[in-house]
Amino acid sequence: MRRLLLISSLLLAAPALADSPLRALIAEAETGPAAIFQNDGRYGPTGTEYSAQDLNQTATLYRTWRVAVEARLGARHGLILLYAPFDVSTRATLTRDLDFRGTLFPSGSVVDHRYLFDGYRASYLFRLLDGERFQWDVGASVQIRNALVGLSGADGTRHAQESDIGVVGAFKTRLRYTLPSRVWAGLEADALSTFGLVGNTTGGIYDLALTLGLPLDTRGEVNAYARLRWLGGGADVARRDIYNWANFGFALVGVQADLVSLFAHRPANP
Repeated sequence: MRRLLLISSLLLAAPALADSPLRALIAEAETGPAAIFQNDGRYGPTGTEYSAQDLNQTATLYRTWRVAVEARLGARHGLILLYAPFDVSTRATLTRDLDFRGTLFPSGSVVDHRYLFDGYRASYLFRLLDGERFQWDVGASVQIRNALVGLSGADGTRHAQESDIGVVGAFKTRLRYTLPSRVWAGLEADALSTFGLVGNTTGGIYDLALTLGLPLDTRGEVNAYARLRWLGGGADVARRDIYNWANFGFALVGVQADLVSLFAHRPANP
């Protein structure tokens, strides 16, 4: 429903944008499976450290999706808004006692685990190089994270959770190279580490993507693409007795369209 509302809003606004000073307004949507390679956690002063394997998170793939809108303001400036939900629920039989935020889940019990990490990200990019074949942008991102980790006994007798809404910043860069055939390749990265220099928190975030794109029309207004993404990071927050570090891999397909160009070239009604 959220995706349909976003797409509908963009389509309704696009005719007016065709006459605006925007150089481009690129809407993008992607979907595909994700694999959890690492998801270590520990919650509470007496919490037990556990891994993704302990909660069956590595047993299967998970369907994921993202949507983004990029406004190109002239030749050099770009603003990006991104929504990236990630919500995984699994069931497992514990092979050892697990203390989660002071609640003890005994060995042999069946538990349901939920890992929610939704990201709302805004980015600014400045185009350093804008050649016919090669483009290079640099800038920064700020992300609002909506995180929740919960553990419940399948019999309904125990439940504990940790939730948090926070703000994370990162440096950003993006490179794109277009072949004479108009097939293009891209590299995009958002990353930051505190190196333990911010308070008593050690943390970091990295979102790396390799993309191969193919124009679907003669002007390059609509593109299909395949993308490999590596998303990871985490934090060790001593003052809140929270530790989480994760690494996820994604294999995605998507489509992007420049709404300004599409509606500028749309035939006028007779």
